Amino acid sequence: MMIQLDCPWCQDKAAFEVDDTADELVCSACGIRTDFAPDPVTTYALLYEAA
Repeated sequence: MMIQLDCPWCQDKAAFEVDDTADELVCSACGIRTDFAPDPVTTYALLYEAA
């Protein structure tokens, strides 16, 4: 599944591929890998708090 997010590492609006078996996100722009929703507080901060 592909989702569109702002990558916090490369600051690019990029498509992230979600690997359902590994539960991780992979940025199509910079290739960074991260756990999908690793921590609810961190996820909320990345999505909703001002940088």
